[in-house]
Amino acid sequence: MKTWMKTILWMLALLLASPAWAISKAEDIATTILLRGFACGGKQVTQIQQENDGHGNQTIRATCPNGVRYQIDVSAAGQVKVHPL
Repeated sequence: MKTWMKTILWMLALLLASPAWAISKAEDIATTILLRGFACGGKQVTQIQQENDGHGNQTIRATCPNGVRYQIDVSAAGQVKVHPL
């Protein structure tokens, strides 16, 4: 098989496989909670409430599958803090 044909097939395979690597927002939040040392009881949260203020800060409230609720504060500078509610 010619080299250019192998290259095209390889690129097509990568494009078709890429959605499998996508991480949902619920998974990302659960991972953030786990990385901060808190138990979440699953790979993704079940409920998400997000608020943004005028200064670029975010407040995210999430409920884990085990029923525990957390608040995640993300500052405009990128600092992340997790608090159980």
